[in-house]
Amino acid sequence: MVLDPPALFLCLWISNRSSHIFWRNFLPSIMFLLPLVHLNVSNVISNRSGHIFWRNFLPSIMFLLPLVHLNVSNVKGSSTFETSSTRTFGSREIPTTRDETRIPHGRRISTSFKASPRRRRPCTSSYVKEGLRDDTPGGSVTSWQLPRGSSCGIYLRPIEALGQDSVEWFLRRLGRESRRGMGSLDARTKHDCWHFCSNRSSDGQRLRDNGEVTYSLRNDYESFAIATDLGQGYITTTKPLDRDDGEKEYYMTVIARDGAEPDWLQGACSFKLIVEDVNDNPPIFDQALYSYKLATDKQVGSEILRVTATDKDTGNNAIIVYGLEGESTDLEYFEVDPDTGIISLKKKLSEDMADQKTFSLMARADDKGEPPMSSNTPVTIDVVASGKQPPSIVTQNPPNPRVEENTLENTEVVLVCATSNIASSPNVYFTLLNGNTRDTNDDGSFDVRPLDDGDTRCPAETRGASIYVALRTLDYESITSYKLILQLVNDENSRTDEQILVEIVDVNDNPPLLQPFDGAVVENAEPALITTIQAVDKDASPQFRDLVFSFDDDAVTPDVREKFRLRTNGELSTLIKLDRENASQYRVPVMVTDGEPSHIRRRTYWITVQDVNDEQPKFDSSSVLEVELPERTEVGKNTGIRLVVVDPDVVNHNEFQIVEGNEQQKFKIDSTTGDVLVNLPLDYDDPIRDRNFTMRVRLSDGANQPAETVITIAVTNDNDQQPIFTPSAYNFTVTENVDCNIEIGKMTAVDPDLPNTAADQNIQYFLSNEDKRNFTIAEKTGELTLTGCLDREAANRGTMTLYPYAIDEGGVGLDAIPATVTLNINDINDNHPYIQSPDNSYAMLMENREPGSIGHRVVIQLNDWDSDVNGCPCTLSFDQNTPTDIMQKFEVTGGPGSQYELRPKVMLDREQQKVYGIPFRTKDNKGLSGTRILSLEVGDENDSPMTDGESSISVYNYQGQFPDMVIGSVYVTDLDDYDVADKIFELDPSSPSDGTYFEVNLNTGNITMKKGTPEGTHTLRVKVTDSSRDETAIGSVHIHVVDLTEEAVMQSGSFRVANYTAYDVVKQSESGGASLYDRLRERIGQVHGIAAENVDIFGLKTVADGVDVRYNCHGSPYYTAARLDGLMLASREQIMSDLGISIPLVDINSCLYESLSPCGEKSCQHTLRPNLTSPLVVAADVTTMVGVDIADDYTCDCGALEPPHTVCHEGFCLNGGTCVEVNQTLTCECPDNVNYGPRCELTNARFERGFAWYESPKICDNSSLSMSFETRDPDGMLLYAGPMMAKPWEDYPKDFIYVVLRDWVLEAYLDLGAGTVGMKINLEKNSGRSFDYILSWTDDGISFEVPNCLGNSSSSAAACRKTTPLPGTTSPSVLLNTPGPLQLGGVAAQPSFEVLADSYKWTLVPPTVLPFFGCVLEVRYNDYLYDLNATDYTKSTYLPCNAPTPAKVILGQQSIIIIVVSLSCLILLVLLILCLARRGKKTISHPELDGIVKETIGGTDLEGYGEKDMTHYDLKLLRVGPDGHLFNDTDPQTQGSDSYQAQPILLHDDRRRPPDVVDDRRQDRMAPLAQMPDGLSIGDFINDNIRKVDKEPTDFDDVRHYCFEGDEMSIASLSSIDSSGSTDSGSQVFDYVNDWGPRFQKLHQIYRRDSDEEDDSEFDFNIPKGRKRDTLPGGKPKSSSPGQSPADGAPSHSSGDAQRPGRPRDGPTVTFATPETQGSREGLLPESPHRQDYHEAVNPMADMDDLEGAESWC
Repeated sequence: MVLDPPALFLCLWISNRSSHIFWRNFLPSIMFLLPLVHLNVSNVISNRSGHIFWRNFLPSIMFLLPLVHLNVSNVKGSSTFETSSTRTFGSREIPTTRDETRIPHGRRISTSFKASPRRRRPCTSSYVKEGLRDDTPGGSVTSWQLPRGSSCGIYLRPIEALGQDSVEWFLRRLGRESRRGMGSLDARTKHDCWHFCSNRSSDGQRLRDNGEVTYSLRNDYESFAIATDLGQGYITTTKPLDRDDGEKEYYMTVIARDGAEPDWLQGACSFKLIVEDVNDNPPIFDQALYSYKLATDKQVGSEILRVTATDKDTGNNAIIVYGLEGESTDLEYFEVDPDTGIISLKKKLSEDMADQKTFSLMARADDKGEPPMSSNTPVTIDVVASGKQPPSIVTQNPPNPRVEENTLENTEVVLVCATSNIASSPNVYFTLLNGNTRDTNDDGSFDVRPLDDGDTRCPAETRGASIYVALRTLDYESITSYKLILQLVNDENSRTDEQILVEIVDVNDNPPLLQPFDGAVVENAEPALITTIQAVDKDASPQFRDLVFSFDDDAVTPDVREKFRLRTNGELSTLIKLDRENASQYRVPVMVTDGEPSHIRRRTYWITVQDVNDEQPKFDSSSVLEVELPERTEVGKNTGIRLVVVDPDVVNHNEFQIVEGNEQQKFKIDSTTGDVLVNLPLDYDDPIRDRNFTMRVRLSDGANQPAETVITIAVTNDNDQQPIFTPSAYNFTVTENVDCNIEIGKMTAVDPDLPNTAADQNIQYFLSNEDKRNFTIAEKTGELTLTGCLDREAANRGTMTLYPYAIDEGGVGLDAIPATVTLNINDINDNHPYIQSPDNSYAMLMENREPGSIGHRVVIQLNDWDSDVNGCPCTLSFDQNTPTDIMQKFEVTGGPGSQYELRPKVMLDREQQKVYGIPFRTKDNKGLSGTRILSLEVGDENDSPMTDGESSISVYNYQGQFPDMVIGSVYVTDLDDYDVADKIFELDPSSPSDGTYFEVNLNTGNITMKKGTPEGTHTLRVKVTDSSRDETAIGSVHIHVVDLTEEAVMQSGSFRVANYTAYDVVKQSESGGASLYDRLRERIGQVHGIAAENVDIFGLKTVADGVDVRYNCHGSPYYTAARLDGLMLASREQIMSDLGISIPLVDINSCLYESLSPCGEKSCQHTLRPNLTSPLVVAADVTTMVGVDIADDYTCDCGALEPPHTVCHEGFCLNGGTCVEVNQTLTCECPDNVNYGPRCELTNARFERGFAWYESPKICDNSSLSMSFETRDPDGMLLYAGPMMAKPWEDYPKDFIYVVLRDWVLEAYLDLGAGTVGMKINLEKNSGRSFDYILSWTDDGISFEVPNCLGNSSSSAAACRKTTPLPGTTSPSVLLNTPGPLQLGGVAAQPSFEVLADSYKWTLVPPTVLPFFGCVLEVRYNDYLYDLNATDYTKSTYLPCNAPTPAKVILGQQSIIIIVVSLSCLILLVLLILCLARRGKKTISHPELDGIVKETIGGTDLEGYGEKDMTHYDLKLLRVGPDGHLFNDTDPQTQGSDSYQAQPILLHDDRRRPPDVVDDRRQDRMAPLAQMPDGLSIGDFINDNIRKVDKEPTDFDDVRHYCFEGDEMSIASLSSIDSSGSTDSGSQVFDYVNDWGPRFQKLHQIYRRDSDEEDDSEFDFNIPKGRKRDTLPGGKPKSSSPGQSPADGAPSHSSGDAQRPGRPRDGPTVTFATPETQGSREGLLPESPHRQDYHEAVNPMADMDDLEGAESWC
């Protein structure tokens, strides 16, 4: 067929820029063929210019319209980018260049980038205005779009229909059109398009998926984001952009990826994003003030000065227009150039203005932005005399300076020579002003320096300066030229500004940057373009951006060179067809250069080869082709056939089919996965069709030869039918209380699955738990037996129904529908009649009613639970045991139908008796009788007087958060119970409470406590008025408010008191004694050794069988719950005995009891949840307790994981640690990094045969417990948690965990409730190292492991790890329910393990070992690290491990022998020294002691020592005992620090307590040891100084209290020891040498010595001899009198034997020796004690009982 060439141009052509070409060239060809045209176009791709149409769509033109069929393919290819050719700016459409697309601020771009496959062109630059935000409508920067399903655009199918000649003609025609601006089509483009047309996929859905494109940014600069919406990618800003101080342009790369997972293809586009300017900066003048001195001879039109301003903005926003403002008279003389800012003289100045006139102007700078911005600066011009001119530039070299951007620092740019215009002073000063923008030198890139003196480059009489590069910050890409302002100033301060333009010369200083890209190629495709590699070069000059791409010769492989081609312009294409099965990806190393050798950059690109389905699939030998299938398999279930396919292709369309053997459609196969599924129900009992299946399966990939295989499925018989009871219903009859423990009948069931009903059916029978209470059934035979007897009255209508069950296959098969067994129970007369009404045998009659009043009676209706034969009619009468008082007050009369009336015979008084329990004798018609009691309450009337009352209310306010609430009511004494309505309650004005925290309800007396009431005791006085009786009383209410902390509630103990209610606990006892509430507090305090005030019982909740009590104990911290519950359990028996109560439960936690646990056999956690809005109020008459209503919450987990903490809070760090927050992550700074864990948990402790209690392990399944320890002892108990006493009640948990060390064998014992397990691991002996063990229990069993148990050389996995299955045959437990605390190191007092094992039926008896001696380094339960400091019940435990230990002395037998021998030798040595030391009297002078007795006898540390007016004397050194204690010193426990009168410590009633070295209380009272030189006695000491003392004035004579115990000296006289005051007041003669004078008579009596005594004494001073004791040692003295203090008003006496002020008279007395008795000394001295080996003051009267007063030995 010959075709007309013009018909070739018949096509669909769309162009948005050059549409006139269409009309000019193609319209004539279309018009004459329109009637014949039929076009079917599904998708058209347009581009910026018409030539793309020729390159892509011309081959798709149809030559003859009847044969034409246009279609669009969705060939899978890599994505490319195209840009449309218009942009929108406001409402205008502005044409753009090829290289840039401007983006207006805040608007979405109508021009969009779109990604299309296999077509590439250079990406463009885009503009975005600064300040653009992501939260404004239309805030996209730009967008890309890949048309759905597009590939090469429109293509011809079949393409071969064109013919080779026609194609060549098209190419010739295109060549002509390209010269007319239509574009071109080369062979490469034609080839690409044809390639995709011939490899189009036929899967429509896959084609649609392939076209789904998503976009991402390679670098978002933290300022941009991209989103994909309907195939378009929208770039938005994430924060405002600032062009002026930030980036002015961004180089970005967008990645477009199609949706063909996992074989996606992608394209990349790199472009430059330019930030457009907005006018947001005003112009800024370079100087804050301009000043100029203008000579009067200045010519009109002369330039005076230049004002310059700069603007950070760009474009019109930076173009500045200058103006002048000021007074009109001043503006007549000046004008400014609006473009340059040069101010010129406009009017001639007059001479008289010289030095008189100053022009004040204002320079103004406006930019041309929208809206414009402006600024002002003052200009001052001073008029001076003629000839005074500012400096001026003479020469500038070069005139037009230029400098390269990479110029080094200190490089000279321009030389300026200037004259000062002052003849006498040629000096000129140069300053380079810094502007406000970079082009005005705001960063100091340039600076100026004067020329050296020897520099001759400037003419004579001028001065020069050079402008040089100061900083190496020049960048042509940023600033192309600088406007420098050079200021010149002469010595007269006349100045001028000159602008010097410096041009920056571009150099090649920016290397190119290769942009990332990973491409893909479809295997077996013809050679084609893959991508155009992009690189960015920031150099501005085109010659420096001429990039050349090539392979990296150092890294490229020959294989890559053979298969790929890289053009110098970056186009990467394939040279041959690629095979994915040979290589799935290629590494292509690329380098690029801009001509500068140092600017070579390299990058590696990865090209992925995409798969094409070109390989035949095969079935692998690992396929499962034969299976057995139970007939019960449900429809839709997998049969187990597994077809494994081997196909080298990644892209395939494998499809499975059953082509043979499935005629009944019993099975189906998934066409995609090959899974064979049951399609219809199977039945083994249909042997013809449903027993064996052999089927042929075919696999086809749609392109290659299919594969086939045979599968076989054998159906097996299954237990799929329930057993059936025959018959299904049974009926039996028994007689109550007669037929007991008898067989009732036999149940029978058969299995329909078994063909022979006579054979053993293998059926198991059983009953429900409800039916098991009264019946049993034989498991194998089905005989039903009654257990015990039945009670007809307990059954419904005399019948019982039970439902036996049956299961086939021996109890593991299917359940039968239960049979129905009806049991009829015959009645016997075994119940006497009961009171049917009134309800609950309770009635009320009002008091003060006359007998016989209407309605004043009780109607009693009788009935009988037995059958009618044995029941009513019934009779009722008073019981024979009815009290006479009741029979006198009441009468009963009969009526019809077993009905009787009870009437009072007297007027009842409630205040006399509130309730009557009236016993009646009831009898049925058979004569069976019994007693029934009617409770009759006497109704209340307000007839009793009211008096004052007093009550107390205890309020436990949780965290002070209780809202306003009623806490109780006002109590007054009133026998009436129901008269509140007659009372009015008013807060008495005299009440201490002002109503701030409490309110009293006027009508009810209810007391409301307001929120925020402080803790403490508050007292209310309430006036109560009884309006009915016109009485008034005062009710005093003492309210004790206690603030409970969270710790007080969470660390609380709990127990249950049986047969009590909360009211019973709070109310006073009937005897008037303390309530059970108070007695419990007292007893609990005794258990913990604290006062009852430190016990808070804050929870009393009445439950079904008693009342639950919750309490806490506190000293400084609150005691832990582990301690409270543990000690309560240990003291339970004694508390019950003391208080007469029953405590059936301690630690109220249902998780401990698996039978009661809300979680069953799963993990269970118990938490306390206080109710803050509804407190618990328990009120009695005079006592009310307002506590916290605690809800017990249970969660079935092992403790929810805490969310990561992000904010520090109190309690996050333990043990004084400091919380630190870094990047919302909390850490703790602990006291050290050795002993503390992450949250400052103390991880280690030392045990020295003691113990410590901790919180018991949580109740978790699949748990583990680990410990690290070290010890040198071979034995020791490490850990125990479990029962601490014999089973206290029936269902008490028996679980325990126990770990001990015995002879270097680590043993673990564990009982989870089903049996005890023991495991042992040998440890390395005497290693001195630490050991770690892990004990874990899971569903798989129990494991016990000690890593490296025997050391590195001999440890093995078998030796160091032991495992055992869980004990128990059926569903063994994996929960550890330990009822007691976790005890480390040892256990507190508890029964032996033999007793515990017998009580709890443990299958193993754990061994008993000594407590642990060593260090526990860490204890961890699951993920919980124990804080070893969290204990308050310990013994011999030291925290941490390195804590110091109190010193101990341990003596062995050998040590005792050594000590005895040493003491014997020491005694002999002392005796020898004493013998040698016996010597005569020595008169020794001690001048260094002169003055000690001058003013005080004692230590020199007393205040005022050495002063003349000193009156305090300390003679305590005279009362120092041998042990260094002060004799008769004050007991620190009985005397306060400020006690006026010291009291002696008494050993018993009549003896003083001697010094005791073992009394720790006296250690802090020890006096310093008095050291005396050898041979010097007290007598010698005083003799040597007597004369000096006598010479002193008498006002120093003050030692009145010298011997009072504990007294310091007071201001008084020494007359008490003067001879004149003695009882022996006669005239006496004293020898001052021997007797010391009258002032010291007392001392003379004590310390006098005679020459005949010195050889008898073993002491260095004389000891006075007293009379013999009147009693034996320890006996009671002959006479004594009670002491009398000064407060008693006893008179002062001066006689020696009279009682002195403050001296007790409870000790024996002694008569001191006087001159009259000196002649007879026999018997006056006790036996001398043995000499000691020290020289210190000794009590010389220590062995004498007959002393005078407490200090009379002095």
